[in-house]
Amino acid sequence: MRNFSKDKLIKGISLVEALVSTAIVAIGFLAVFQLVNYSVNSIGVSGERTKINYITSMIAEDMIGSRDETTNTNPNSKQCLINDYGVPTALDGGVCPDNIKKFAQHINQSPIGYDSCSGKGGPIFSKDNMTSIYKNSLTEGAPENKLNRWGVILGEDRYLKCRDNPDGVGDRKTINVYKICTGTGCLPGSWDMIFDEIYIGRVEINTNAGNKRRTLYFQADYIFKE
Repeated sequence: MRNFSKDKLIKGISLVEALVSTAIVAIGFLAVFQLVNYSVNSIGVSGERTKINYITSMIAEDMIGSRDETTNTNPNSKQCLINDYGVPTALDGGVCPDNIKKFAQHINQSPIGYDSCSGKGGPIFSKDNMTSIYKNSLTEGAPENKLNRWGVILGEDRYLKCRDNPDGVGDRKTINVYKICTGTGCLPGSWDMIFDEIYIGRVEINTNAGNKRRTLYFQADYIFKE
């Protein structure tokens, strides 16, 4: 005679139990996939932040290292030298032409900014399409060569990923120099007791559609009052 009570114990799981088990396993897989996706995105954002930290420091080092170099100057036939006070002076002791400025003074009057993605970022598969970051011009000074390098790295998104935010504005990159002094052309709100000229550089690079940013302030130059 068949023992139905034993058959009841070995019949397996019901359809409802099978559906519930499948749902639990599916939720587990989805959770794992989300964790993996988050980890991958986090690695990408961390890599971009590391790069913008390096690039902002590079720009500050470029400006500080070449602070006594002047723009619009042929190194082979210099018209001006930097005196003991840090002021560009003609070789005969007179006044330099107006177009010859120290590096920080040039950035102060002509700040650099990139507000949109260039479309040139990403892998470069042909060497012909690659722009050299080094100008290596023998008739121009260090400032022009540095500016060319910044333009390629920041303006062409050579090393950074550029993403547009919902407003259509790309990752912003700006280089400014503020002049703190007394008199005309100084930063508004400068203290009246400051007689020397202090130039403060500011580099800001945004990434991840503006959600991550790096801002660096540094002393770009200092000109003593004569």
